[in-house]
Amino acid sequence: MAGEGPNPFSRLLSSLEVFENSYQFYDLTKLQDSRYDRLPFSIRVLLESAIRNCDNFQVKESDVEKILDWEKNQNDTQGVEVPFKPSRVILQDFTGVPAVVDFAAMRDAVKSLDGDPEKINPICPSDLVIDHSVQVDFSRTRKDDPNPGGGKTKYDQCSDCALNPQDKVGARGYNGHYYPRGRCPKRIPRRPPQSPGSTPPSRVPSPSVVSSNSTYPVPSIPAPAGPTYQAPPPSAYQPPLPQQQVMYLVSPQPQVPQGSLPAVVPNYYVPSACGVPYVTVDPMGIPSMMTTIETQYSTSAVQYTSPVYVRSPYVISTGTPNQVISSRPTTQESVRPCSSVDMEDLALRPHWGNKTKTKTEKRSPVDREQKKSAVQNEDSVKSETPALRVSVSTFPSPQDVPGIPIQDEVCPFHLEESTWSNALQKNQDFEFERNKERFVFLKWGASALKNMLIVPPGSGIVHQVNLEYLARVVFNTDGLLYPDSVVGTDSHTTMINGLGVVGWGVGGIEAEAVMLGQAISMVLPKVVGYKITGTLSPLATSTDVVLTITKHLRQVGVVGKFVEFFGEGVKALSLADRATISNMCPEYGATIGFFPVDETTLVYLRQTNREESKIAYIEKYLKAINMFRNFEDSSQDPVFSELVSLDLGEVVPSVSGPKRPHDRVPVKEMKEDFGKCLSNKIGFKGFAIPSDEHQKNVPFEYEGEEFVLQHGSVVIAAITSCTNTSNPSVMLGAGLLAKRAIEAGLTVAPYIKTSLSPGSGVVTHYLQHSGVMPFLRRLGFDIVGYGCMTCIGNSGPIPDSVSQAIEKGDLVCCGVLSGNRNFEGRIHPMTRANYLASPLLVIAYAIAGRVDIDFETEPIGRNAENKGVFLRDIWPTRAEIQKVENESVIPAMFQEVYAKITTGNERWNQLQAPKGMLYPWDDASTYIKDPPFFSDMTKVLPQQEKIENAYVLLHLGDSVTTDHISPAGSIARNSPAARYLASRGLTAREFNSYGSRRGNDAVMARGTFANIRLVNKFIGRASPKTLHIPSGEEMDVFDAAERYKADGFPVIVLAGKEYGSGSSRDWAAKGPFLLGIKAVIAESYERIHRSNLVGMGIIPLQYLKGQTAESLSLTGKERFSIELPSQLQPGMIISVKVNDGRAFDVHVRFDTEVELTYFQHGGILNYMIRKMAQ
Repeated sequence: MAGEGPNPFSRLLSSLEVFENSYQFYDLTKLQDSRYDRLPFSIRVLLESAIRNCDNFQVKESDVEKILDWEKNQNDTQGVEVPFKPSRVILQDFTGVPAVVDFAAMRDAVKSLDGDPEKINPICPSDLVIDHSVQVDFSRTRKDDPNPGGGKTKYDQCSDCALNPQDKVGARGYNGHYYPRGRCPKRIPRRPPQSPGSTPPSRVPSPSVVSSNSTYPVPSIPAPAGPTYQAPPPSAYQPPLPQQQVMYLVSPQPQVPQGSLPAVVPNYYVPSACGVPYVTVDPMGIPSMMTTIETQYSTSAVQYTSPVYVRSPYVISTGTPNQVISSRPTTQESVRPCSSVDMEDLALRPHWGNKTKTKTEKRSPVDREQKKSAVQNEDSVKSETPALRVSVSTFPSPQDVPGIPIQDEVCPFHLEESTWSNALQKNQDFEFERNKERFVFLKWGASALKNMLIVPPGSGIVHQVNLEYLARVVFNTDGLLYPDSVVGTDSHTTMINGLGVVGWGVGGIEAEAVMLGQAISMVLPKVVGYKITGTLSPLATSTDVVLTITKHLRQVGVVGKFVEFFGEGVKALSLADRATISNMCPEYGATIGFFPVDETTLVYLRQTNREESKIAYIEKYLKAINMFRNFEDSSQDPVFSELVSLDLGEVVPSVSGPKRPHDRVPVKEMKEDFGKCLSNKIGFKGFAIPSDEHQKNVPFEYEGEEFVLQHGSVVIAAITSCTNTSNPSVMLGAGLLAKRAIEAGLTVAPYIKTSLSPGSGVVTHYLQHSGVMPFLRRLGFDIVGYGCMTCIGNSGPIPDSVSQAIEKGDLVCCGVLSGNRNFEGRIHPMTRANYLASPLLVIAYAIAGRVDIDFETEPIGRNAENKGVFLRDIWPTRAEIQKVENESVIPAMFQEVYAKITTGNERWNQLQAPKGMLYPWDDASTYIKDPPFFSDMTKVLPQQEKIENAYVLLHLGDSVTTDHISPAGSIARNSPAARYLASRGLTAREFNSYGSRRGNDAVMARGTFANIRLVNKFIGRASPKTLHIPSGEEMDVFDAAERYKADGFPVIVLAGKEYGSGSSRDWAAKGPFLLGIKAVIAESYERIHRSNLVGMGIIPLQYLKGQTAESLSLTGKERFSIELPSQLQPGMIISVKVNDGRAFDVHVRFDTEVELTYFQHGGILNYMIRKMAQ
């Protein structure tokens, strides 16, 4: 809390006693100012920060008065500037790597100016989560992967002995051989039966993330007398659900000579008391006596009890002679009660190796009736067996899962469609292979930079980790309490607003200044009060709510404003629902979308395993300063700048697209809307496809089968992004939908790239705990990684045959994802249309295989009997979802995941990083490079040069996003960046993505404006090209910039409205700086991008109201001269001169005095270096 002078508000310090601990805080109620209680809750956070940090240097008493007088100052047409010092900074690796690179380079620069480089450290607490590096290279189970089923693989048969030595990547199988993760050994055992009391060999661990430290509240079940079987770790088990009755059975033991093995082994099936069949334990070579079995699996932390749906055999001894009980090991897939689907597949009688049906066989309803009658017949047979004794006990049980019939003579998985792939493992392997240099560099930063926590890859998405773990809600620094607040290098930092934490995205450049202890300079915002009333319909989801709000607020116009939610309807929204709404704040254009702390917040803190002592002081402190909200008490409602409202009852299932997140389309109108988009002229809602080509079909072959693509075909379906994966209701809803889809006989076409990338390991826990994970897998929604993935363009490749078909037919094919951004070119180059949707609708459209479907009148698919199945037949209601959520999401999951957040990745732990205060730059590295930003820097301020006779490098239209500007996604093989990497000896396979190479300015400069969807008016089509005006040549933007630079000409950019909209990307400013761009003239700017331009020393100019390049008859082929006055002030109007003698006025968008200071130093980091070098 150090400052330049004493805090004049120290008189407000008060004490608070909580659980016998004493804390201090600045009691804002002691101001005794009536204006305080009229302030919106979000503005109160700004006020508290100003009071606490007031030192009459960075923060002055007059700044406190400005905030207190918000009700008046918000309407000042010139804008009232105030400083804000956030409590912390959060970064993701795409923006975090260049930030750490800058810190390393700044240390070098400070040292070169004879300063102390150790001063360059984060002063403000900073967290960096590595979440943007992983890509969906693998999903589902592919032909060339080890395959637990689904037909042919590169192995001729499902046999251990078919494996090569290099395939020994799993645990040792029961026959002594190794086999890869996800692949089963042959069904027939190859070793003598185990003697009573012996310990079974180890088994391949399940890909579950549940570890041996699980602490789920599982009832302890008494073990049988004698030795207890020590099971594999709980990672092999599915966590339990509420108790239900199940049967445990074994079979009579015949006299078998020691060491011999019967030729066949019987399986017994019997119905439970409720009519659902359960398979008996199956002897491995030695049938055992029918008796009561209650098998206890023990671990160091918790006991698990397994209901039986059993496969691969293990022997367990009761300690009684001639009573060897053989059970099979439990795994997510292999142990469960049989479901109604199983009854169709299981002959309820002694099973002597008879062949079961394959996946291509079908059974008629008559067959099913015959099988059901077999249950009754079998009951009578079993009742005549005197040795049969049945025990019905109460055990925790997973959800029912469609069964796979046991086969004695072949692998039980061989004829079943795969339900697990090793995509997660492979994607993570590729992530480390591609990004080792970056990760080594970040690990150096973790040790060299103080006050910075770096969360290793594979841990989750930054905003979800922030929500579930990093957020404090209230800080406790040496006994001083104050509100948590944060700025982040990602625009969706606003997600934390749902937890009652004020936070928003800033440019990486600005974030670095905050890390160095500087205040953010901001214009006091207007606050829009958004009143929520009513309740959601049973079929609507939080995703539908946020898409509705996004479109609504876009229409209202909230750019640069705070939005604060209130009203009795807020109470009906869960914390996760609120976080989803706050997450998409950038899409509706506001700075924040804030939900103040209330009782629901405290419930969430307990659910996510926050300490009770912390929750206690959070509640007491916020109540003491009138920042604790009761949404049902209208007397707490503050004054807002304007009011808008939404009745939740009016929300209907929706998607947004095809090119912007605020273009909401009700699902019932989707078919009609997509048809119009095909015909409309090229634009945000148009593709200009001639009407006679709307029904074009392109056949193609995939894995030996023929399929057809058409306009509207879905080729990517991704449950991704923290926007939705942080919300258990929509994730579990997707799981329930998948369950019902499987039970209805529905599937997803194999060529559709399906994936599930959760925002944290907690998601995997509750999906497994609830029993829905196997159904998601069977539809192809395997877990492919823990990171942003498809949402940020890391969707990976789609099959070549699919790409070729799309190109051949010039088809408008689609991606459907549960993300927050769908700008053109972002998701995948082959998906011209992309729709944001809830996870449930992602699955629905994946099953349908197309987006031009009317779910009300058309079936989503057909079952085995060719009967149409409608979406309404399988859609779960909100009440059904909430019931499962209440049972499945528990604090122990959060404790287990986050207890090992910094040490849980063994690859990260094994990385060897350099030591020392200064980073040893490696000139051979193509990932990490010493940037040129501080080259030839001096302690003396540089002379401001005017811009003379600048050429226009690009002439752009409206809504040019940071995705268009900043390098993102994969590196095209014909791009300048690819040519540079190839010149360094890299192959195309080694190029990786632009995001992974953000620490190399040479790559990033070449990737600036390299988006294939960029529309440059000089070119007249979507292309990463521009016109070199002096020669008239069309060329890559980087090449043109280099030619202008070589010839000594400065360059500028002309743009339309909302220039730089989209995600916060510092390279959207750094890249143009390296291209030599001196100024941008636009009709309007996105807030963060304009700030980043200033931070890099680029002048943001804005046409006067009503003026555009067109209205001024500017073709872009003119040459422009710009001279800033020596006494430049924020918001000044200056004149731009054109080489044909004309001139026009523009606003200079330096909005604050601090921004002017940064610009005069050549950028914000240059300012900090000079300050630290003093």
